[in-house]
Amino acid sequence: MSRVLVIGDLHLPAVHPEYLAFIKKVKRKYKTDETVFIGDIIDHNSISFHKKQPESPSSIQEYKETQQGMKAWKKAFPNAVVCIGNHDERVHRLASDVGIPAMYLKDYKEIYDTPDWDWGYTHMIDGVLYTHGTGLSSQYPAFNLAKSRACSVVSGHTHSIANVNWFEGQADFRVFGMNVGCGVDRTHLCMNYAKNHVKKVICSAGVVIDGHPYLELMDK
Repeated sequence: MSRVLVIGDLHLPAVHPEYLAFIKKVKRKYKTDETVFIGDIIDHNSISFHKKQPESPSSIQEYKETQQGMKAWKKAFPNAVVCIGNHDERVHRLASDVGIPAMYLKDYKEIYDTPDWDWGYTHMIDGVLYTHGTGLSSQYPAFNLAKSRACSVVSGHTHSIANVNWFEGQADFRVFGMNVGCGVDRTHLCMNYAKNHVKKVICSAGVVIDGHPYLELMDK
């Protein structure tokens, strides 16, 4: 079975400056051999559906900053699977809203020059479902999905939640739900919308080995 490293939401260019070093440390500790980006690699603040900050960069400038930030992650993880998140797909969603078919758009591999990254909404590895978690809510989003899907689930999306919960039913049926937190810099302009939120982001990552989840929190 695979030894899976799960990287939380990056929201480039709003990633925490120490998150990559932390992720590399987790990889070495657990000797992982497969990598999952749980989604929202890109923030797309400049084309957000939400109210924008007047100091925000243009979409072109944000794209350039994102591409620059991607270089280190592509170098560290040349092969990976990616769970497409709601922020990642903003361009495609906006295009769809105005009637532009997907055939006219570049795919994620081409846009971000990641030929060996497998971009998809969900991935199943050793019986565990990996998904960004778009649309999930509550204090235990991954756990609730695990119970409804009858399989273990790993998700991101909820920046302030990092937890592991187990459910055991009849006939030794056992599944877990793990929310892996995120890797964002809460002081970044892109995260300004949440500066007054009571719940703060948790920088962390997940690992799944032989069907067992582990959660690692980054030092403050």
